[in-house]
Amino acid sequence: MKIESIKLSKWYGQVIGENNLNCSVEPGITGLLGPNGAGKTTLIRLMTGQLRPSKGSV
Repeated sequence: MKIESIKLSKWYGQVIGENNLNCSVEPGITGLLGPNGAGKTTLIRLMTGQLRPSKGSV
């Protein structure tokens, strides 16, 4: 199953967690890499429905 986000944004007050992110995850993807504070956990929580986006859709 393919998961896709369109113009996905998440704010925590005035702090931006994700901003206008377009992302497509195809079957077989097994990892998400990036530095601390890059938004990896926020992205996963948004894509799995654990968080509601401030703007955009999954």
